[in-house]
Amino acid sequence: MKKNRIMRVFSLLLTLTLISTCAISGTFAKYVTQAEGEDQARVAKWGIVLTMKDDGFFESEYETDDTMGYTGLSVKADNEDKLVAPGTTGGNFEATVKGTPEVATRYILEIPAEWADVVLPAGTYTDYTKLCEDGTYSETFTLDKDYAPVKWDITVSKGNTTLSLTEVAKSKPELAAAMGGNEYGFSATNAKEIVTKYKTQLEALILTMVTGAQNASFTIDENDNIRLAMDFEPGKDMDYTFTLKWGWQFTDAEGETEVTLNDKADTYLGNVMAGVVEEVPEGVSTEINFSWTATAVQID
Repeated sequence: MKKNRIMRVFSLLLTLTLISTCAISGTFAKYVTQAEGEDQARVAKWGIVLTMKDDGFFESEYETDDTMGYTGLSVKADNEDKLVAPGTTGGNFEATVKGTPEVATRYILEIPAEWADVVLPAGTYTDYTKLCEDGTYSETFTLDKDYAPVKWDITVSKGNTTLSLTEVAKSKPELAAAMGGNEYGFSATNAKEIVTKYKTQLEALILTMVTGAQNASFTIDENDNIRLAMDFEPGKDMDYTFTLKWGWQFTDAEGETEVTLNDKADTYLGNVMAGVVEEVPEGVSTEINFSWTATAVQID
């Protein structure tokens, strides 16, 4: 009897223990919060294509622009040399940029300082337009400033729209005259001085020509290299063609016989090349060349 009572008490305690264990084990749960997500990306488009093309920029011969009936060539080299002369023009050097990148882009045109230009420095020279009776030249002429007859111009084309630096400058004649410009453009010899003095005005002119660009900037580094940079937002269509043009103006009007100061300077340069000038003064340059470097970079 006593043994049965003990067994009942033991069974009751075991049951209570099991119930208590189940209840306590339920209190050990932890806080749980869960969320799921995903994303994907691709590489942004670049696709910028740059080209440079020189299609007869300087030539060995040039067609005449005469209106009096002359039908031959106006200039022709006696060898394979390319020439420039009064009355000649050229303009087929093109730099193109094409593409619609999905990143902000900076387009840069760099013109190195080591170009050569046709220059007759300020000074006094023999006037080879005045031949004396004894076959000598005794008269002189004086240049108050350097004479650089070849003028340069830049044309920007996009689609059916074409605009040149000289065309834009016509709306600011005083500015163009101050920079030494004429109908053909501006002197490369004075490029550093022009960029230094008229940096703000030139940057505004470029932004007028290159629609869609921003932050146009002209800079000159310690080596006198000139750099033009302009920025484009992502998604801008950069289908532009930059064409470099040049011209050596034929100063006299048709039928005019008066000899101008420019005629005297031109004749002197021509006689330097012909060997008539026996002692060529320092600083006289009868050669011309140029180069461009175009670069497109992503803006960080």
